Amino acid sequence: QESREVVTIFFSDIVGFTAVSSQLDAHGVARMLDRLYTKFDQLSDTHQVFKVETIGDAYMAVAGHDGRDDDHARRMTNMALDMIAASKRIPNPDPSSPSK
Repeated sequence: QESREVVTIFFSDIVGFTAVSSQLDAHGVARMLDRLYTKFDQLSDTHQVFKVETIGDAYMAVAGHDGRDDDHARRMTNMALDMIAASKRIPNPDPSSPSK
């Protein structure tokens, strides 16, 4: 059994997701989440953070589990800041326009 004394765990969800998703069809919700989480996955790779899972609008990641205990909190914090910036660049879905 492997264990770590300290790790950093990240949880996020989308503010207003229920309201936004109620205005979109299932395909629109899937496209929106795909664009966002594709970018988040790229950031996870960039910051050497392990994506644990996505469920609906929730995203979970962990750092420090790999024995790189020296800077896991910094890596996770930098990823979180980059995720905030990236989420602002993802177009807000417009239910009247299937191209968005």
